[in-house]
Amino acid sequence: MKTHVALLFIPLLLLMAGLAGASYWFQVIDVTPIEMMPDSEANFTVSVKGLGSERAYVELVFKNMTDGLDFTCPKMIKNVYPAGVTKYNCTVKAADVVPGNYSFVVDVAARGSPSGKKTAFINIVAAKGGVAIEPEKQAIYAGPALQTYNASGTDLGNQTPAEAPAKQTAQKTPAPGAIAAIFAVLVAMRWMKR
Repeated sequence: MKTHVALLFIPLLLLMAGLAGASYWFQVIDVTPIEMMPDSEANFTVSVKGLGSERAYVELVFKNMTDGLDFTCPKMIKNVYPAGVTKYNCTVKAADVVPGNYSFVVDVAARGSPSGKKTAFINIVAAKGGVAIEPEKQAIYAGPALQTYNASGTDLGNQTPAEAPAKQTAQKTPAPGAIAAIFAVLVAMRWMKR
């Protein structure tokens, strides 16, 4: 009788181990370059990659925005699949802001997912006689250097926006219940030996 009970217990443990390995992790991997003039709007695309083992509804969150810049997306929440890339089509509207380079942060909000943010940049070009000045003729960013961090939070040093890394280093996929599932399997094996 003990053998039959143990055999019924093993599939339950395997199911628990499968559920414990489920992880939710999403990362903003790309924001298309944005160049615009004051008092105008521009379209851009944000790409979000599913790096975990489960799909979830992921919402974009815009942070550290400069006054005068307004971000909107027709679909702010989309279903992102594991190992897939989902694109969000967004629009930025610029009020009467001073020409220059501006940065903002795009992050993801999903159930159980760690932060997957990325810093993006907007180049506001000045109009001269109705014609935009070419970006290469503008003054290069002369502000203070940015303190940048990779996805794991380690300091990458002082860098200007042009020197900031294009791709952040990959993290290991979190699996919150794996230790509990392993412990349950060990207990079941010990129980079966009795």
